[in-house]
Amino acid sequence: MNKNVHQGLHGEGFIHALACAGGFTTSRMNLDLDGVDWQIAYPGPRGTARSPRIEVQVKTSTAVENRDGMIHHRLRIEHFNHLAGVGFQIPRFLALVSVPEDAAEYAVCTDEHMRLSTAAYWLSLADREVQPTGEGCPASLIVQVPTRNLLTVAALRHLLSGDLEGAER
Repeated sequence: MNKNVHQGLHGEGFIHALACAGGFTTSRMNLDLDGVDWQIAYPGPRGTARSPRIEVQVKTSTAVENRDGMIHHRLRIEHFNHLAGVGFQIPRFLALVSVPEDAAEYAVCTDEHMRLSTAAYWLSLADREVQPTGEGCPASLIVQVPTRNLLTVAALRHLLSGDLEGAER
């Protein structure tokens, strides 16, 4: 299997495992035409919202660059624009999964547990402007993902309720 495909598959499995651990429902988009890999939903009523959901674009990296509590990740403009700005009916998030270089470390199993390596972080780009595309425009940009945005079951619960501040650790 192509290394990038394998790495991406692990990243998506990581996000799916977190959602399943939280008891959330998930659906995988059958085609990636709109920059959404997974839809995650809370089954049934939750506060004032019924069946709240979020959409997630999953990216992976074996070389996470952490400077002063920020992960600097290069993102293609096309992918950025699928997440940026307002007007989405369902909130969208970037999920950046840090993965080990060695695929044998993706999932390590013992009699007591299975450890998925290594961590995932979330970022909302709803407050960012969609970037121009075409000739003369940059093909990518750097996004900064705060390490305090560790994606956990509790963080997913907060994102589903619209509480972005509560999702930060």
